Amino acid sequence: MAALALAMVAPAHAATRAGTAIANTATLTVGNGADRQSLPSNTVTLTTAELLDVTVAADRPTIAATGAEIAVGYVVVNTGNGAEDFVLTIASDRSAVTVARVAIDSDGNGSYDAASDRSLAPGAPLSLTPGQSVRIFVLVDGGQVTAATHISVTATAHTGSGVAGTTFAGAGDQGGDAVVGRTGGTATATTLLTISADQPSLTKSQTVFAPDGSTRAVRGAIVTYTLVASFPTATGGAAIDDPVPAGTTYVPGSITLDGRALSDAADGDAASVDGVTIHVALGDVAAASTRTVQFSVKIQ
Repeated sequence: MAALALAMVAPAHAATRAGTAIANTATLTVGNGADRQSLPSNTVTLTTAELLDVTVAADRPTIAATGAEIAVGYVVVNTGNGAEDFVLTIASDRSAVTVARVAIDSDGNGSYDAASDRSLAPGAPLSLTPGQSVRIFVLVDGGQVTAATHISVTATAHTGSGVAGTTFAGAGDQGGDAVVGRTGGTATATTLLTISADQPSLTKSQTVFAPDGSTRAVRGAIVTYTLVASFPTATGGAAIDDPVPAGTTYVPGSITLDGRALSDAADGDAASVDGVTIHVALGDVAAASTRTVQFSVKIQ
């Protein structure tokens, strides 16, 4: 299928590309001196299977400006080793809020620009090369958002998905097999869309990574929370408190503030964990700014 021109990021790993032919011939050497000769074996060849894997992460939870078009960001990564088309499914938990279209961050600047970011045709898959990471924008009519709304994006490998290890014979690159990887060939991320106001606001999103590589909320899964505090004007004494959810335990050392790691102890940095609540002291915040906090918990 034809692919749009997408922002390309260097592959995340150096796995052998799907469809690569791996051939091997051995040699048997016999005899002594001038009678010594080499006898080749037959050559055996196999085609590297395509691994079907993908991740989706909510990117910069969005505060809605009532009446304006809202671009809600997500990052989709082909973590498999083959070129793959991914079918995107967009869902809203409020029937009144519909998705106008999906756009690609074609210029790779991280912000939606109607003039340069191309729209994905309705029903068209997102075509990604091995290791490619692409930011997409789900475009929503802000006038429809009259209450908090969850927007979810699911990416599913067109070749197939399901239980890790499921094999689709001959369906991979160059006619090799396609094998479902740890993520099950599908992944979902959700963003909570809230209404802006002339006062500070806090928006929270979550991603889940289970021990089997899926996004199922099962025992042992790691849930990573992203909290974005938005400040329309200068604000003093800002702080974020977030209780560790019942049924989970905090993952030690997982707190970050604006991408910088913080310690769990009540020491010189902004964060502390008392066993039941995450505390992050933001202090005095400049006008028209945002601060982003992340931490992870493990489902018991």
